[in-house]
Amino acid sequence: MLFRKIREMEFPAVGMGTSRTFDIDDSIPEVFSVRNKIVEECQNNGVTLVDSSPMYGNAEKVLGLAIQENDPSKFQIATKVWTTGYRSGLDQIDTSFSLLKTEYIHILQIHNLVDWKTHLPTLTSLKNEGKIGLVGLTCMTPSDYPEMMNIMKTGKIDSIQIPYNVINTRVESDVLPLAESMEIGVLVMEPLQKGKYVKDLRISPDLGPLSDLGIKTWAQALLSWVISNEVITSAIPATSNPKRIKENSLGAIQMPKELRDFVKHETERCI
Repeated sequence: MLFRKIREMEFPAVGMGTSRTFDIDDSIPEVFSVRNKIVEECQNNGVTLVDSSPMYGNAEKVLGLAIQENDPSKFQIATKVWTTGYRSGLDQIDTSFSLLKTEYIHILQIHNLVDWKTHLPTLTSLKNEGKIGLVGLTCMTPSDYPEMMNIMKTGKIDSIQIPYNVINTRVESDVLPLAESMEIGVLVMEPLQKGKYVKDLRISPDLGPLSDLGIKTWAQALLSWVISNEVITSAIPATSNPKRIKENSLGAIQMPKELRDFVKHETERCI
């Protein structure tokens, strides 16, 4: 696994998200066992960074239970605060610690910039107290990028999480250069466009030129494309299939520019 740093903390170039996939009924053994197997595969394949949010329904609880079934010391947890108001924010953060069954969260992010002026001092205090490692922001909507960038310029942000993939390259023009200049880590949501650029292609892409890199699937090609931009810290695709974890981890490969260009053109041809 390729690792990259945010500040002094190292993270795998391929992590895992839990949006939709971990929002399940944990009281149904056969359903929970699949998520437990996913987390086990993360542990076995170096996919140590796992990302969640109160926005994702039951995901924090399910993730916390699954991590406890494995080795909690092997994981780096990222989650978010997603509410308005100081007291509500503190309560939600406390609930996240409880559901995730941890006393330390590696990255705590303000989800979609919601009430960031209230939450930023709270997260800064938690970082100073040693309860969280890094203060982050997430932002999905391009119209909100200018506001996110202004917050980044305060110097109080350690990481951002944004959508970025072979087709959606909006952040390349301004957000990523700013992150690089300020040494802010970048987590990437939707690196496969929720699986669309793997499952919904009209025709099969050509993997031939990528074989020397050890890339065997198009998902690996797309993940490699994302993390080959060295500003990116980690891509965090979600999955409900335990077998995808090892496959995704093998996409943690740096590819040269000419192959990056090939993957982009091939994706456009096959959409």
